[in-house]
Amino acid sequence: MPRLLILDDEPNVIAALRRLIRQHYKSNLEVMAFVDPAEALARVKDTAFNVVMSDFRMPVMTGLAFLEQVKSAQPHAVRMILSASCDFDVIQKAVNDVEVFRYMAKPWSEQELLNQLQAGLDKSALGLQERTLADAMRLQQGAMSPADLELKRLEEQEPGITVVDWGPNGEVIMPDGLLDSDIEPQTRRS
Repeated sequence: MPRLLILDDEPNVIAALRRLIRQHYKSNLEVMAFVDPAEALARVKDTAFNVVMSDFRMPVMTGLAFLEQVKSAQPHAVRMILSASCDFDVIQKAVNDVEVFRYMAKPWSEQELLNQLQAGLDKSALGLQERTLADAMRLQQGAMSPADLELKRLEEQEPGITVVDWGPNGEVIMPDGLLDSDIEPQTRRS
C-alpha cells in the first residue's frame, strides 16, 4: 500500500487533509501526519514513503529545508509543497534545488489537491517500475549481483535497514537509546 507523509505546523490543516484523503482513498493509502519536522524526519529515516507533502512556512524549519533532508534520506520519494506563500524565488528554489514535484497553494481546491496527489502517487509508481526494470537489466548483464539487488530492495522498503555501525572490535553498535529491552519481541529484526 502506498504511503503519504504530511507535515504542517497547523493541526487543523492536517485534520482537513486527512479527512479529504480518507474520503477519497478510503483505506488504499496509508497517511502519516506530523506537526513537528524532527519527528517527521525520524520517521523518514526508517519508513519508506511514496509522497511527502510539506507546508512551507513553519516555525522550526522551512518546508524546503525539510524536503532537502527528505531528498537526502529518500531520493525516490515524490516531494510536494502545500503553502500560502506565492514567492517566486521560493517556488524556483523548490523546483530547481529540492526537485519538488508540485507546489500547491493554500487554500486548496479539494479536487485539484486530489488530482496533484494522485499525480504524485502515479509518478512514484512509475519511478519504481523504471528502477525495477533497470535493476533487472543490470542483474542480467552482470553489472549487479543478486545480493546487491536484494540489499537495494530491502533499503528501498525499509530505509536504514542495511546500515550497520561497527565498533573497533567488530561488534555491532546499537543506535542511541535502543536496547534489546526497548524492542518488542514481535518487531525484532534478525
